[in-house]
Amino acid sequence: MKTKTVCMFPGQGSQFGGMGEALFERYPDLAAQADACLGYSLRELCVRDPDHVLSHTQYTQPALYVVGALAYLDWRAQGHPAPDYVAGHSLGEYCALFAAGAFDFITGLKLVSRRGELMSRAPKGAMAAILNIDPPSVERVLASLPFRNIDLANINSRKQCIISGLYEEIHAPQLQQAFAEAGASVLPLNVSAAFHSRCMKDVEGEFGRFLSQFNFGELKIPVVANYTARPYPSTGYLDLLRLQISHSVRWYESASWLLAQGCTHFQELGAGEVLARLQVKIAADPLVLPLDEAPAAAAPSTAPRPGANPDLQPGMRPAPRRRARLVFMYAGQGSQYYRMGQQLYDTHEVFRGAMDRCAQEYRELTGQSLLDLLYHGPGKGTPFVELQGSHGALFSIGHSLTETLRAEGFEPDAVLGHSLGEYVACAVAGALDWRQALRLVLRQSTLFGPLVGQGGLLSVLAEPRLFEQRPALFGDLALAGVNYQGNFLLSGRHAALELAQARLEDEGIVCIRLPVPAAFHSPELDPFEQAFVSAVREMPIHRPRLPMYSAATAAVLGSEWLEDHAAHFWRVVREPIRFDRLIDCAFEEAGDVYFVDLSASGSFANFMKYGFPGRQPCRSAINQFGNDKASLSALLADLRALG
Repeated sequence: MKTKTVCMFPGQGSQFGGMGEALFERYPDLAAQADACLGYSLRELCVRDPDHVLSHTQYTQPALYVVGALAYLDWRAQGHPAPDYVAGHSLGEYCALFAAGAFDFITGLKLVSRRGELMSRAPKGAMAAILNIDPPSVERVLASLPFRNIDLANINSRKQCIISGLYEEIHAPQLQQAFAEAGASVLPLNVSAAFHSRCMKDVEGEFGRFLSQFNFGELKIPVVANYTARPYPSTGYLDLLRLQISHSVRWYESASWLLAQGCTHFQELGAGEVLARLQVKIAADPLVLPLDEAPAAAAPSTAPRPGANPDLQPGMRPAPRRRARLVFMYAGQGSQYYRMGQQLYDTHEVFRGAMDRCAQEYRELTGQSLLDLLYHGPGKGTPFVELQGSHGALFSIGHSLTETLRAEGFEPDAVLGHSLGEYVACAVAGALDWRQALRLVLRQSTLFGPLVGQGGLLSVLAEPRLFEQRPALFGDLALAGVNYQGNFLLSGRHAALELAQARLEDEGIVCIRLPVPAAFHSPELDPFEQAFVSAVREMPIHRPRLPMYSAATAAVLGSEWLEDHAAHFWRVVREPIRFDRLIDCAFEEAGDVYFVDLSASGSFANFMKYGFPGRQPCRSAINQFGNDKASLSALLADLRALG
């Protein structure tokens, strides 16, 4: 059997004085190009470091990238064939992408130079290594503490994690004592910022805008991503680079997945041998993967440890062991993207059957093919702004994921809807037949068709009180919703949105235009109220079989909404979304609820992680950047563990 080879590239922390000296001598032309790009001598920095700045982030990252890239070129020049996979730890991922053909040598250097510069300017934070306990135990200790600004930055092996967050929380004696009582060692790291944590969100936004200036090539070698622990898509992968900055490096899972693919030779290239030593530990005790990804013949050492949850996602608290109420959650406009759910459609019979039934209904109502639009049209990176298609696709995805979970034996105890997601929740709860609900969704897209192209929605990563405190920033824009205390939505016409975005970004506030082509949740809808209400009243409504939580009312719906359901649905599309109030008011007691995120993008899981840390667990079925089969398998494993 052919030996499968992986080239690995280390990240920040692996640098040392004298690294790359022979490489600079063998590749003087590339070294000169790097010097011209940076404006200083890399050879002088790496070999002599006269100013003692090699450990400073803005210098470390370009230096490690160049040494890693040259090491790969040198390895290939020695006659080695291209590896089967490449992977890099944090900064090392850029070396892996260079090896795979994502960009040329100098483009990669420009990217890491800007990345290092931005990260070096981040507010003061701290990181610490947690040794001798596994990731679920780390999460349990963190959940027991009053601190809410600490994330798992690196999951390197079963017994080695890195936590990252606010300086005062990482260095708190209470944290040190809690981990000591759990049998762990805490080793503070010599860094000045909280890398790979929520503290990097502003850096992530600014770096994302910088990334958008470049064109990226199709990957010729599979690159295993830190963010997903699975291979990058071959194209359209810009967001994975952006998101890597503020999310965990899932190295333990990445290396375990590579072992499960039959990889036997792991070649570290670049500075030091930290990953090679780590790989020896991982190979002796790999992570247990979902069943559909496990090796054909698993070694005994892959059995899960007692009490461990090997499928635990970074940033999630362990699922409660007692039976929790399952709340299925459905998102609305802005969460859609082309190719969403395609892997499940190609491989999962129940999901495909439900999608086919929705597509047939869609064709009968519109004369168009939903599946051609969704799976044979533009690629994943193209904004999905077509109103009728996105309405139909979002409903179909939510409905089909629900049918998939039902086929596995999991029924919701309640449902939760967020804007357009309330139509899906209504169908799942039995208040509307799913065909009626899809028909109503498409009718809505037709009614609001005249607004397409005139306005949209802007997501702002800042505290919502900013909207009231500084109205001059926002002009005549409407507050379209609040997801949590670090994220609110604006709605209005394009010119006003662009002006507000420019003003906010001038102040360093991250803003994201959502793929929504009309100003929902704003006065722009008011001329259509009568037509909308008349259309909704034509639909018969039934008493739901399940409790229905509404982000429009920030409460569970009582029987009164049945008396005028048209007025309720008008409120759903016209009034602000208050997901923050819904979670704070309707789900005040933690521990008795398990949220199942059936949005296409995993948006609710992010809302819960960043807005309500330490509250009820939430896991997504699929997301924009992951492996759909693996995500669904992990969710099912968690649900089965609930009992």
